[in-house]
Amino acid sequence: MFYFIYGDTPLFLKYEEVLKEIKTKEGELPTKIYDISQGEEESFLQSISINSMFSPKELIILKRVEEIKKLENFLKVVSEYNLSQKEVVLLYEEKLNDYGKATNEVSEKILKIIDELGKKVVARKALERKSIDFYIEKELNISEYEAEKLSEILGDDFIKVKNEVEKIKNFIGNEGFILEEVIPILSVSKEYNLKKLVEEFISENKYKELLEYLKMNREYMLFIYLLSDELVTLMKLKELVRLGALRDGITYNSFKGECYSEIKKYFKNSRGYIKEYPLFLKLPLLKKYSSDFLYSKIEELLKIESQIKSGKIEEEIGVEKIIIGFIK
Repeated sequence: MFYFIYGDTPLFLKYEEVLKEIKTKEGELPTKIYDISQGEEESFLQSISINSMFSPKELIILKRVEEIKKLENFLKVVSEYNLSQKEVVLLYEEKLNDYGKATNEVSEKILKIIDELGKKVVARKALERKSIDFYIEKELNISEYEAEKLSEILGDDFIKVKNEVEKIKNFIGNEGFILEEVIPILSVSKEYNLKKLVEEFISENKYKELLEYLKMNREYMLFIYLLSDELVTLMKLKELVRLGALRDGITYNSFKGECYSEIKKYFKNSRGYIKEYPLFLKLPLLKKYSSDFLYSKIEELLKIESQIKSGKIEEEIGVEKIIIGFIK
């Protein structure tokens, strides 16, 4: 059997799952592990090319496949061999930038070749989040929106989420779930805490708590990502108003019923689409900020990010510069 495991953060968890699946099906197998970063591409091909009716079945693993320059050609070579006496596992790690986007995502052409070779196994953080959302929704018998909000608060660690869900069950007993009532008993994720501070910073110019949090937790690059995301969302909403796709002063019922389905395609994030209500709550901010201001701040964030990555400015100094410049 041929397995191609690809993805980002959960890649090695999926890898362990696949190895466990193989062990359950085939028992303990003689194992050979090769690594592209060690120049072992030819050794791997030689290993899968050897077949003998007297040899036991083997598990052959190839790591860091993302470093192969001509992967399509490599896979076509692999497809020429008889793999019936082998369990072959390839690992392809997608690298994420600071905005959570893969810089080397596997192409559709490669995935089509994989379909012909054997089994592809995707391990992406975004998919894991959706699995967590679904788990929360079913376990607590709550709406999809409530599950997403709770998932946002708890983070992406499934073990932690599972423990927190059990804590919620014990807390509410036979009573109905109300998010505001369970938040005080939860272990809140750092990303959620920072996201709330960023939202308050944009809407109310609250910056002291934000600066204190950043100095304590040093989540400077996450701050840049979250603030950029908020400003880009506001910029898109401003543009939709300018184009007439969104009415100034629209009510929530009209927003939800008339235009959300038409504009939601512009507001996709790692969890899917931003829901109606959170998006609607951003509309009052459109009068507070001009398009020119938003555009200039997005440019400034990109510039500071580049300076931090190149070592031209310290993270703390760069982020404080952004915050102070924003509230002037």
